[in-house]
Amino acid sequence: MQKPYGPHPITVVPNSNLKEIAKPVTSFDNELKKKIKIMIEVLRSDENGVGLSANQLDINNRICVIEFTDKENKENSIPLQIFINPSIAEAKPEYETLDEGCLSVPKIELPVERSIKIKVKAQNQQGKKVRLTAKGLLARVLQHEIDHLNGILFTDRVKEKLSKKCPHLKKMKIVFIGSGDFANLILEGLILLDLNILEIISEKSKPAGRSQEFLLTPVASIAKNFHKNLLEVDNIDQIVPNLEKLQPDLIILADFGKKLPESILRIPKIAAINLHPSLLPKYRGPSPIQTAILKGEKETGVSIIKMTPKIDKGPILAQETLEIFDFDHYLTLKWRLSNLALKMLLNLLPKLQEGKFQEKQQDESLASTTHKLQKTDGEINWQIDSQSIERQIRAYYPWPGTYTFIDEKRLLIHLAHLEKNKLVLDIVQGEGKKPMKFADFMRGFHGKKPDWFKKIK
Repeated sequence: MQKPYGPHPITVVPNSNLKEIAKPVTSFDNELKKKIKIMIEVLRSDENGVGLSANQLDINNRICVIEFTDKENKENSIPLQIFINPSIAEAKPEYETLDEGCLSVPKIELPVERSIKIKVKAQNQQGKKVRLTAKGLLARVLQHEIDHLNGILFTDRVKEKLSKKCPHLKKMKIVFIGSGDFANLILEGLILLDLNILEIISEKSKPAGRSQEFLLTPVASIAKNFHKNLLEVDNIDQIVPNLEKLQPDLIILADFGKKLPESILRIPKIAAINLHPSLLPKYRGPSPIQTAILKGEKETGVSIIKMTPKIDKGPILAQETLEIFDFDHYLTLKWRLSNLALKMLLNLLPKLQEGKFQEKQQDESLASTTHKLQKTDGEINWQIDSQSIERQIRAYYPWPGTYTFIDEKRLLIHLAHLEKNKLVLDIVQGEGKKPMKFADFMRGFHGKKPDWFKKIK
């Protein structure tokens, strides 16, 4: 499986090529220069990219390129560096644990322990042998990329650490239940860490879009990609006999559109738990992420609760807060909350297995509930203040989408920002057209400007 990325496709999990050891470079010729040029182009095409190894582009050679520009602190920047046939000659026995991500494992970030200082042997583009002492960020990135060339992903390092710390965790029998895009990253992380997921349960495909094509849920797509046991259901009661046969220790539920009956909640030996993206009891229900942005909250978080027959009302097993940035929209905040949920779950699982967890009852006096979003929720009321409209645009991107009307036609507003309490439209989409800059849209617009133009800059 490959993901189109920049000018060339980056190989992403679960492609087995990422597990292969790359072959040494033996010819320092024009072909090598072409490969390096491609790698630099791809690295620079992603604003989050810091390093790239050749086998991430299905180039079976021991090459990696590294470059990082820190606009706020130039001292942290790493100028472009190219390493051919690199290897670690020495690693200082002092370690630091920091979150890492990877272009081949999109969106997932997990804490990885690395040496803070290493010595590296490599060759330059002319084949000359070089030695380098690296520390800090450069040392971490080099270890990450050399791991790549040896067929090791950063998630393998996390798995290795987890196995040493909790050797019995892999024996825990887990059933994962979920559907939406908050849950799929969590599930992928659990699969990459090789936890014992007996079965994945998701809602059945539903027709979507103009073509009414049946699409798998995000969770079902992950299960299919990784060739895991998948059960798609319409009627949740139908899975009771199957779950009773599996005899799971734990049911993990996230972003699932159906209520689990008490007959299912009684099945797991330890518990059925729910990962909810809010600081419960605040924002129970189906749209907590969007609601937190819409209400102008400065922080939100993840709550892991023990499930009861009452939706989102079970005792809290773990809870952590997360800052909401001024630029956060639904997708960026959902991605960070999913990562937080995954890390919290990895900390909680050993406690659940050992029976060392604590339960905290929710304070019902602080409870609030969200509603299921409809397409009509996205229509802008231009009578409200600009700050509320800007939050609506961020909260409802990309769905249900925020829209208004111009020249009696619907205009989707994808991205916007505020300047001196005036709304600045960045990316919009007219009916039957592709997303474009608002300035480009206006160049092609020759109708009468509506009254809401008074609200925008």
